[in-house]
Amino acid sequence: MPRCAALPALCCLTACTWFTGKDRVLITSDPAGAHVAVDGTDMHVTTPSTLAIGGNFGFNHVVTISKPGYREQQRTLYQYTEGYTSKWIDGAAGPAVIALPVFWTAGDFFFPFGVRGALVPGELHVKLYRVDEPLLGWEVLSKQSAMQPQAGVAAPAIEAK
Repeated sequence: MPRCAALPALCCLTACTWFTGKDRVLITSDPAGAHVAVDGTDMHVTTPSTLAIGGNFGFNHVVTISKPGYREQQRTLYQYTEGYTSKWIDGAAGPAVIALPVFWTAGDFFFPFGVRGALVPGELHVKLYRVDEPLLGWEVLSKQSAMQPQAGVAAPAIEAK
């Protein structure tokens, strides 16, 4: 009879991986009320807003913040995922001590494997600049590099008439 009682418990423990993740990202802007698009898809929300776009096995996202009269800004959210495991050696207090899981929690016994995931950064704040304001910093450099010819690309040939 004890074997029959243990069977349901064993069935519940067959998947001994613990999944945790932070799937929500807070997006704010200055000024508030800007439209938010993720990977080119309008999310039909304005800032400030919390979006559930992450997960354990997601991918990077490009967030576009726009507001009429202001320059559009893009930021990248990076997916961070890691796996971990509880090992017997982690329970040792030192090299001369026998490795026993004395520092494990009850969760380490039932869920010795785990996966954590999050989008980084978890909070995104974007400063929007008016269209009539001068370009600053990175915007100046990106505009200059866009106007320069690409290295290794041949200039178009001019035909003589």
